[in-house]
This record gives sequence, structure tokens and C-alpha cells, in this order.
Amino acid sequence: MDEAMLRTAELVGQSGATGRGAATVEPIEWKDSKIAFAAERCSGKRVLDLGCVMHDPESYASRYFLHRAISEVAREAVGLDLYEAGVNQLRARGYDVHVGDAENFAFDEPFDVIVAGDIVEHLSNLEGFLKSCDANLAEGGVVVVQTPNPWYWRNVVKSVLYREVPNNLEHTCWFCPRTWRQLIERYGFELGAVQFDARYWRDRLMPLPQGLKYPAWSAEIRRKN
Repeated sequence: MDEAMLRTAELVGQSGATGRGAATVEPIEWKDSKIAFAAERCSGKRVLDLGCVMHDPESYASRYFLHRAISEVAREAVGLDLYEAGVNQLRARGYDVHVGDAENFAFDEPFDVIVAGDIVEHLSNLEGFLKSCDANLAEGGVVVVQTPNPWYWRNVVKSVLYREVPNNLEHTCWFCPRTWRQLIERYGFELGAVQFDARYWRDRLMPLPQGLKYPAWSAEIRRKN
């Protein structure tokens, strides 16, 4: 049994021990483009996952739960989230997670990889986020960012139909790769690989350019040489 299978078995046992009912822990969907992008960069690394609870700690059993995927491939995985109750639930299941703010964080040891999966669009202080990443990133390290695509075709249609494009009420901003690059260059970072992501075939089969057909995108950023 490999490490990923062992970790899944541990989670199944822990879910039954919590008294919340035996949630079925799905194997991670490694073919999902967002999961694959992050996992490739986290494999064998010391990783910090920002926003690790992903709103609902019960979704840890989902095949798309990013922090579980990271934990299965990383040498060491640490999580950070403002949602204290969610952090406590994940900690009870054996994860090394902490209550903290993605806009202002500090650890004693640097990380090879910092993952910000679907979190930058929730922030109000991106300067604090980028400066904290810089201060906690190891030499040669990488920050993985994943965020919604503002030019996704459904958003374009909504912009025609409605006065405002409906979105998550917790979102504060939109980024495309160009505007993200222009922001991070002000803080000593440069944009690396970019990948547009779609979880469902209905989007992947749309006869549109990638900047329109995909609902999200992933990117890596590094310090400028």
C-alpha cells in the first residue's frame, strides 16, 4: 500500500472516530487539472497551504479537497486558515493546520511551496499576502495561485444579461494572468507557468479560446532573479 492509500485509510478511520458518521473518503481525483497542477509542484516538498479549510471542513472527504491532496504528496504539509472551527476539525483528523491570516503570517522555517488555492479573490490586503509569501518562501521556492477566470464565457454572458456579474459574496476582486503579473512584479515576483482549468466536460468542449472557455486558472510565481 503506497503513502496516498495509507493516508486515505487513516482518514477513513478518523472520520468514524469523530462521531459525525462515517463519511466516505473518496480517493483524490489526480486527473483534475487544478489538483494536478498543485500536486506536481508540492511533491516531496515542505508546503504551506493557505485557506486550507476551503469553507467547509466536512469536504475533506471529497476527491477535490486540495489540502488532502497536498498532504498525500508533500514531504511536510502545513495548513493555515482564519476559520477556527474548521481548523480544529481538520486538526482532530490529524492534519497540521493552524489558525492564521493569509494577509499576515509568519513561520519559523521557510516553505518550498506556498499554495493559495481559490483564496486571493477573497483578500482585501494583497500587499500583505505577497509580502508574507516573500518572507516565508525558501530560496528557489514557488507560490501556487489558483483563482477564477473573470473572462470565463458564462461571466461574459452574465455581463450582458445583468447590471452586475453575480459572484461569490465573499469575493473582493478578479484577476486574469495579465493583471496578476502586473501586480506581483511590484513586489519582486515574476509569473511562471499558467494553466487554464475546467473540471467539467461542458466547459472543456466549448469551441472557444482558452481564455474564455475555462472557469479558473492556475499559476506559479517566483522571486525575480
